[in-house]
Amino acid sequence: MRFNPSLTARLRIGFLILFALLLAVSLLGIGRLFQIRVDFEDDTSRYFQLELEAERLNSSFILEQAAIRPLTAGAAPDARELSRAADLFEAAADRAGELTGSDAALDRELRRLVRGEREWRETVAAPRLLGRSPPAELERELTARVSDDAEALSVATQGARDAVGENARADTRDTTILVALGLAAALIAALILFSGLINSMRAPLARLVDGARRLAGGDLDTRVQVGGPVEIATLGQAFNEMATALERDARERDRIERMKNDFVLTVSHELRTPVTVVKGFSEMLTAQPRSLNARQLEAAKVIADSATELQKMINDLLDLARSDAGKLRIDPQPTGVRQLVQRVGTHMRPNFEEKGQRLTVSVEKELPEVMADPDRIGQVLSNLLTNANRYAPEGARVRLTAARTGSGQVEFTVADNGPGLEAEELEHVFERFWRAQSGETQAVGGTGLGLAIAKSLIKLHGGSISAASKPGEGASFRLVLPIAKDRPTAQASGNGHGRAAAKAGAS
Repeated sequence: MRFNPSLTARLRIGFLILFALLLAVSLLGIGRLFQIRVDFEDDTSRYFQLELEAERLNSSFILEQAAIRPLTAGAAPDARELSRAADLFEAAADRAGELTGSDAALDRELRRLVRGEREWRETVAAPRLLGRSPPAELERELTARVSDDAEALSVATQGARDAVGENARADTRDTTILVALGLAAALIAALILFSGLINSMRAPLARLVDGARRLAGGDLDTRVQVGGPVEIATLGQAFNEMATALERDARERDRIERMKNDFVLTVSHELRTPVTVVKGFSEMLTAQPRSLNARQLEAAKVIADSATELQKMINDLLDLARSDAGKLRIDPQPTGVRQLVQRVGTHMRPNFEEKGQRLTVSVEKELPEVMADPDRIGQVLSNLLTNANRYAPEGARVRLTAARTGSGQVEFTVADNGPGLEAEELEHVFERFWRAQSGETQAVGGTGLGLAIAKSLIKLHGGSISAASKPGEGASFRLVLPIAKDRPTAQASGNGHGRAAAKAGAS
């Protein structure tokens, strides 16, 4: 029976071999590096202690010299101090002998120092205790020899410590190179192993990748040929099942979306009549204040204001539903910019004066006409000015300007010096039903549909709208429209432009 493991088994075997090789090389390398580190620390500590003992030997010898040479003139040498210093020297020599270990050079230096100190003690110190002075030349020679031997021991110890560091670095470098070579060899072996495995999977996977790209591009009829190893064949079958499910879900989603749009359109249309009636009767009541007492008049005004807000919300929902259904229409025609801007400014000015704000309207001279639906563009500008009026504080300055751009289009700008928006808030400002989460925004109210509708309408005109803001410095909204000569004299939107992605904002 031929042994033919599955792709899963091959991958497991390959990964197991690779893991074993990498683990073995890594463990050997790490173990070696750890041992080098431990040996380096032990040797460094030992040589450092040996340096201290060399210093103690030198200090003890200096104490011995001081014991036989009293500071007071005519005083006898202090045999007790000499004996104590000699004991300290012997103890330091014993400890140093234990630290030299197997280092023959350091052991020779230490033995030479000990022999020199003993010779000095017998030749120089002992006669002085007995009141005899050794030859001065001999005393200087022996004293200098012991001091030089102590210095030589310290230098040799430092050299040995430096050599340990160099050896540790060299061993670390060699071990690292060996580990890197071992890892490279293991990776090359794994590459050879997996390249053979990949070659057996390339063709069916290429078909799956191509099918996935076509499916991601919106071709829900995409299916792939099932073949190859059992795992790839299973994957291809699962892909086809997924594509079938996506196609079914897309049809169901479209059906539900159509039902939702029809429902919103129907309900909005049905609500407009009773809301209009309520608004009309409430306004009629508020127009006759003498026939009502104060409480009734206040209630009638509340009803009228609420009906107005509800009517605006219904109109916004109708516009969004028409936009989603591709039924939102405009009637573009050559429109004078100055007349349009001044009409909107005149209509909105009382709202700003009521709040103590200053509205400035500025139109560049000799602006060409734009190809636009004046009512819809007026709706967009009124919405932007309403937002500025609502969110800017009392005494704020709001500007409505129109000017020609360098590309031959007309740019409308609504800017204020209100609280402004954070950078992350600007990313969502045109999304439907989105509103900033600050306390001021929540207090103002609104549905979050106005900017979404504005974006849909501007796209229908073939223009663009954008927002810019810095916290504490206000916000500015810019919409750009083509001039009349750049577009045909009539257009009705219900085509692909009508399905603009209106994305929500404050209303």
